Amino acid sequence: MHLIYARETARHTNNNYYSNYFFCTFRCILIGVVVLIFAKTKKESKKKEEMKNRFEQTMLKTQIEIQDQPLAYIASEIHDNIGQILFLAKINNNQITKDNVESQIELIDELLGKAFSDLREISHTLKNNRFHQIGLSESIRQLLHNIERTGKYTTKFESIPSDEIDGLIHGNDIILFRIIQEIINNILKHASANHINIFITKENDDIAVSIENNGVGFDLSIIKQEKQGIGLHNIYTRAKMINSTVEIMSTIDVGTTIILKFKSQ
Repeated sequence: MHLIYARETARHTNNNYYSNYFFCTFRCILIGVVVLIFAKTKKESKKKEEMKNRFEQTMLKTQIEIQDQPLAYIASEIHDNIGQILFLAKINNNQITKDNVESQIELIDELLGKAFSDLREISHTLKNNRFHQIGLSESIRQLLHNIERTGKYTTKFESIPSDEIDGLIHGNDIILFRIIQEIINNILKHASANHINIFITKENDDIAVSIENNGVGFDLSIIKQEKQGIGLHNIYTRAKMINSTVEIMSTIDVGTTIILKFKSQ
């Protein structure tokens, strides 16, 4: 009797063991399947997000750069380039005194002549021929030179060699220059600064452009919340288009630094 009871007990124990083993195995397999499905879903979601971002960048680039959109192009050129020249002419006009009338009028006449020349270029070609002839670095130097000639600002420009820039930004230099122009426009109009620095450096295979001024500064929290105004909107839109990030650092009564980091593709 005892022997039969012991055998029954052992058999029952074995059945419980195999049952528990089967249940644990099934649970592990089920958890593994769920984890794999989740990982696959997450990977597909990330892939879809990346595809969406690439599509948005392509669409943005098409909207701004395609030559079949002449009105948008002309508006951009007038706002970024000619508008800036005319603003500099206005500054020079306000700087006229009885001691510098001739030199200031000569400079204003030169600036207005450049504005007229640029207007003719827009109407005849609708292209950025001048920029592509002299390149990014020289365009920045000429821009800062014109600003310094107002007598109201000092500037500094340092850059890695032009061929290194060209090799990393792959034809996006005109868009990068338009962003720099937009930032300079904002400095001239709103910063109350008298000094501007522009530095172009290389970080691994990426380009970093730092634009600094010693103006009044502003409250970053308001800017981050609102992102209002055509100038700031254009900066963020164009930066996204060329896979660039925008970092803004500002201190009231000290100045502002904007860093553009262009991710090479």
